[in-house]
Amino acid sequence: MRKNILRLLALAASAVMLLTGCSAPNGEKAPEETPRQQAAVTAAPEGQAQKTSGVGFYFDTVVTVTLYGADEELLPEIWTLCEKYENLLSKTVIGSDVYRINHAKGEPVTVDPETWNLLKRAKEINEKTGGAFCVTIAPLSAQWDFTHGTNMMPTDEERLAALPLVDDSKLILGENNTVTLPQGMQIDLGGIAKGYIADQGAALAAGRIHGGTLNFGGNVYALGYKPDGTAFNMGLQDPEKSSGSALAVLTKTDISMVTSGIYERCFFVEDVRYHHILDPKTGLPADSDLSSVTILSPSSMDADAYATACVVLGSEKSLELLNGLGMDAVMITRSGELLFTDGFEEEYSFRML
Repeated sequence: MRKNILRLLALAASAVMLLTGCSAPNGEKAPEETPRQQAAVTAAPEGQAQKTSGVGFYFDTVVTVTLYGADEELLPEIWTLCEKYENLLSKTVIGSDVYRINHAKGEPVTVDPETWNLLKRAKEINEKTGGAFCVTIAPLSAQWDFTHGTNMMPTDEERLAALPLVDDSKLILGENNTVTLPQGMQIDLGGIAKGYIADQGAALAAGRIHGGTLNFGGNVYALGYKPDGTAFNMGLQDPEKSSGSALAVLTKTDISMVTSGIYERCFFVEDVRYHHILDPKTGLPADSDLSSVTILSPSSMDADAYATACVVLGSEKSLELLNGLGMDAVMITRSGELLFTDGFEEEYSFRML
């Protein structure tokens, strides 16, 4: 595993910056002997902001940070922030808030105020999406393996037995930051936590850089401007091609872009694609008409959760939902059609490749 992580870090550090979305699960912490970050400082041409870049491995995800004109303390502070939230919100880190909730056997657990507020927002989005976004989906997601090549999937009997354990309304948020989850249920914040952490990283960097990008494995936050004064380009992944192949480019600043798609973590059995975005109502991969959903929002946390939910809901319900919320999105159907929320093409510089 150590060799694989180092290879990922090296590849990410040398790659040309193309900001595309891909989600990854909240996984176990890397071994202690594995370097958690790599960093580089590039001398700037005269009159331009100096570039500082770094690659870290957190949340089972390669995190890429590029900063222009940053003070020397900012990048280390971003890594400290990543470690803080991994230790707080990962379901596999022993002693994290999520781990303690999942192992409390139905007893109330006192958590950090940030965890409590994040769960509160998750429950609100669960209600607004009619249950399409669900943090109590952990008993179902544990039955599948989309990352280790085992192609593990549940039997119908196992899947149906887990469905009653998936119900965010049973997650009780009490006074004084207490959380109570019925015994047998578990939560997984993989569909919202990285968006929240991207927001915190952007807030930390605001006012301390000329510009930069924070890429949390699919939760991309663009801040300020490049040294030449132009906004950052963010690539829209082509669902039919390999990772890093952009279908279109969006140009915008001070915005997050989050993509959820059925093409990222998946496997095939007898020519049937099984992907990682599960429908909480069935426990099966979502079977809507959408291949991917990309949401642009000042709140990466909200974009993270709603993008996942929209893949479950399908294009018609998603457009109605997002237009009602005033959120900006572009969707790609399984047939390759591009769909936009109201006013999207007027608001963003959008160029097909």
